[in-house]
Amino acid sequence: MQGTIEKRRESRRMNVLKRAEIIQSIVAENFEPGNQSKSRAQAYRQHINKLYPMGERTFWRYMSINVKEEMHEAQKGQLAIDFN
Repeated sequence: MQGTIEKRRESRRMNVLKRAEIIQSIVAENFEPGNQSKSRAQAYRQHINKLYPMGERTFWRYMSINVKEEMHEAQKGQLAIDFN
């Protein structure tokens, strides 16, 4: 039973990290420093909230995640096969 709970928790964590990575890439495409109409908050309001309905606090939490580091931590101990 305990193993199943841990697997679900890890699966949920990976899905959150994937979602955060997508959100960060969309914001990077639509963000322009110094331009108020292309700020991160506007990217949230105009693009992110329509694609992934979430609160603004959740958006800022996703923006603060270091996705590469967290993915590396989550995949420790797993066999990874690179087909490239």
